[in-house]
Amino acid sequence: MLKIKNKKIMEKTHLIILSLFLTSAIIITAAVITYKALTVPKSKKYVVETIEANSKGYIKVGIISDAQLPQEEKNLYGWDYATVMNGADHLIKALKYYKSQNVDMIVFNGDMANATGDYASYSAYNKILDYVYGEDRINMPHIIYPMGNHEFYGGNQEHNFYKSTGLPLNTRTIVNGYSFISISNSKLEKGDEELAESNDTLADGTYNEKRIEFLKEQLAAANTEDPNKPIFVFIHMPISNIVNGGHWATPQYEEIYSILKEYPQAVVFTGHSHYCMSDERAIMQKDFTVINTGTTSYFDFDWLDNEDENEANDFPADISQKNLVFQSQGLLDKKDYMVNPQLIGIYKLEDVPDRNNVNNGYLMYVDTQSNSFTLKKVNLNTGIEFGEEFIMRSFEKSSFTRTAEKLGSGVTPTFGDAEISAESTSDGAVVSFDCACQNVPIKYYIYEIGNEIGQKTYVRFFGKNYILGNDIMYTEQNKIRGLEKGKYFLHVYAVNSFNKVSDEYLTTEFTVK
Repeated sequence: MLKIKNKKIMEKTHLIILSLFLTSAIIITAAVITYKALTVPKSKKYVVETIEANSKGYIKVGIISDAQLPQEEKNLYGWDYATVMNGADHLIKALKYYKSQNVDMIVFNGDMANATGDYASYSAYNKILDYVYGEDRINMPHIIYPMGNHEFYGGNQEHNFYKSTGLPLNTRTIVNGYSFISISNSKLEKGDEELAESNDTLADGTYNEKRIEFLKEQLAAANTEDPNKPIFVFIHMPISNIVNGGHWATPQYEEIYSILKEYPQAVVFTGHSHYCMSDERAIMQKDFTVINTGTTSYFDFDWLDNEDENEANDFPADISQKNLVFQSQGLLDKKDYMVNPQLIGIYKLEDVPDRNNVNNGYLMYVDTQSNSFTLKKVNLNTGIEFGEEFIMRSFEKSSFTRTAEKLGSGVTPTFGDAEISAESTSDGAVVSFDCACQNVPIKYYIYEIGNEIGQKTYVRFFGKNYILGNDIMYTEQNKIRGLEKGKYFLHVYAVNSFNKVSDEYLTTEFTVK
């Protein structure tokens, strides 16, 4: 033990120790206070509530996902779109549509915030609600809002979410006897007691043990109350490869799937992928029903390295998957252009403007008299429905109509009497033709381009109707870029959501001078 002989030194030492002790105590106290301030009340983490629908005989629900609102707004009509792809404007249109339909409830299925999930991220959300429903929000529908992955990119997100929205994190909302269950993403691996301090991958689509247990408990409770009623479940991250975009699944998809498969009456809405609702695989059934909620901000492209997407490809003999992964054979000059493996080919951003114009959602009618529900796909920019209504009257697996086995590879696309033309440009051509959308939504078109010496390459363009959500006949128009001078022939094939290629193709010629 060290002995201090000098009294002054001893006194100074005592003062230093006392000062350090007091400073530490203040820091610790502040930390405790801060921690308490940053926690969400336990009563708001897991909530079971009962409400009554305004509609007689129906529960009307609006369902959207992935608005990804900006962190900073300018004014109501001058949003900063730099990072959000029109999300704010689109959300206003979506809410106005649902207001016109007098819905009883709106589900925001995650990613209303675009980035950090801080207070600024929710400022636009609150401003939009005030604009559409008034600052008093007296007639605003009941809101269910499970947190997505984008709400978890920094700070204490759960606290910010709760303080900004006032909404519970995980809920079972019982509406006229029908259960609507939602669980939020979480950074914490096991429970909710600790403050999440890091911004690691655990935030990206993770549901902690408590939330999974809550889902399990509430499914069981809803089933006990009435096993013949559908149970609606809302989670941001997909749980399997059942629907399009399902490969963006949460790390716990196997565990969650094993829970849900015990309930064939479960109807699960997922978001996150930004894949199109017009896709024939947006509503699929296996052990239960899974529905892709699309996006109100921007459309994302399919990933070509996804085995589930590619294994069913059945292209003509001269159109192999190998060639589709942009094997130019020197035919195309890639300089000054963006090479995008999702599009297959080369393009400039202005060539795909519709990507940022997507604003789709669902309008669901739950018929409490017949114990069935109807799901309508809506282009929320126009308020026009598109695609076939999905009606579910029975919740036994034997009655499922949208299984992979029953849908097969879908209906073969046809062009009918479509015409095609190609207007030459300095490095390619502007190609125009009547869409092949008489019988099925066209996911994309394959452009087979060949020159006079037999070289070929392939470029893929997504269908305009497929991206936006429309049922109208229209003219497809896309740009071929990067070609050297010379004469070229063009074959255009149409491909459906199951990657089934049209038996016929459109053909034309053009010359780059």
